[in-house]
Amino acid sequence: MRVVTIMYDSLNKRFLSPYCQNTWVKTPNFWRLAERTAVFENFYAGSLPCMPARRELHTGRLNFLHRGWSPCEPFDESMPRILKQAGIYSHLITDHCHYWHDGGANYHNCFSSFEFIRGQEGDSWIPSVDAAKGGMNPRAADEANRKYMREEKDHYHVRCFEKGREFLLTNQDKDGWYLQLEYFDPHEPFFVPERFKRLYTDHPTEVDWPEYRPVESGDEEKIRQYRINYAALVTMCDEYLGKILDIFDEYDMWKDTVLIVNTDHGYFLGEKGFVGKNYPPVYDEIGNLPFFIHLPDMPEADGCQRKALAQTPDIPLTILKAFGVEPGQHMLGVPLQRAVKEDEPIHEAILYGYHGMHVNITDGKYTYMRAAQTEDNGPLYQYTLMPWHIMKPMESQEIINGGTRLYDGFAFTNHVPVLRIPVDERYDKKRYYRYSGHRKYGSLLFDRDKDPKQVRPLWDPCQEERMKTLMRRLMEENECPEEQYVRLGLDGGNRG
Repeated sequence: MRVVTIMYDSLNKRFLSPYCQNTWVKTPNFWRLAERTAVFENFYAGSLPCMPARRELHTGRLNFLHRGWSPCEPFDESMPRILKQAGIYSHLITDHCHYWHDGGANYHNCFSSFEFIRGQEGDSWIPSVDAAKGGMNPRAADEANRKYMREEKDHYHVRCFEKGREFLLTNQDKDGWYLQLEYFDPHEPFFVPERFKRLYTDHPTEVDWPEYRPVESGDEEKIRQYRINYAALVTMCDEYLGKILDIFDEYDMWKDTVLIVNTDHGYFLGEKGFVGKNYPPVYDEIGNLPFFIHLPDMPEADGCQRKALAQTPDIPLTILKAFGVEPGQHMLGVPLQRAVKEDEPIHEAILYGYHGMHVNITDGKYTYMRAAQTEDNGPLYQYTLMPWHIMKPMESQEIINGGTRLYDGFAFTNHVPVLRIPVDERYDKKRYYRYSGHRKYGSLLFDRDKDPKQVRPLWDPCQEERMKTLMRRLMEENECPEEQYVRLGLDGGNRG
């Protein structure tokens, strides 16, 4: 058995032709993929954004109720590490720059081997003393990096693909390995060779790094350029996906290789008046994801749609099951094999969200977004042995102030004491958070059948109470800290 995962970052399913047949975005190879895989309609994120999602790919359980952005924790059960211990070779190829930032540390070491492709986003790859004089920042680093990627062959996406191609050609006749080929694209900045832009416009499209903020008056031209550059980048992803499919075809890898194609979350490009992610409620543009899977022992499922609810923590359980390896004792995901075979339900409902923001739940029919019910969005804590932010460690005063203490009450940590750190993550703490505060949106309930675009929130106390009951139960299953129930008013409080 072999397993290949191809993962993208920030891939909005509404830009892919298998999910939107009238889309203007050119994605013929995603259509080709859909003919050789089971295509899930109700696949959701779990913990958002980038590194929380990747932690789930290792641990098979939600983490957003306990922690935000996080390195791999010492007590985490890692799917690639479990494979390695079982004698299954695992290899990571990625240009996802957050893996080598402080807040993304240690995930790569769980694999048998790994390769990093440099240059994405604000990766401090190319030395630039002149840029540093002006205050080195991600945009300055990106500008320096692009100077070394003048030809398509130099582009990080292409270099990442070439490494993946090399691995597949070298090992197509071998057994017992797992490849995670992980692209940062189509995450911003939407840097893409000009030939892909020319498919969509003859006019200049120089604005390719969106700010995370609501759309404002006068943004129309920016939004147009964002969408064109994003579409061009998705088409580039599609073309190089096709080259992977060519290898599967040439060597008939379909007969003995699992193929999974997924993403961590979606992206707003003007929909509902938002750009980016991380600050608005988790509407389906962000949370409802494209997901494709081919299981060689279930060829009858290829080309079929699947309605069963599933989400990111199910992926590592599926991979372990494909190899016949037992999962970690604290993994809560469910293998997807039953859902692929006969579209059998494997979840009654699923939770998803960002740490300290709305907690979201869907049962496939209704989606409920529960907002904080307290003015200060508290109490709220992070539980960790790895106290880092995205780009740097937490400062000593962040840890010392506010009553940090050790907490040993979680079974999923094997009752290892972790730091319980008070955090101030009020929705209006930063400029873009003020647009998404619970005082503006409150809790939101949607009927996904009658209102698939989620533009008409329901007022239905009976359905809301049912969803709250489901939410409490799933929170309990995930060892949710007690203060989250207080913050969300799930101890009998009124709707927000």
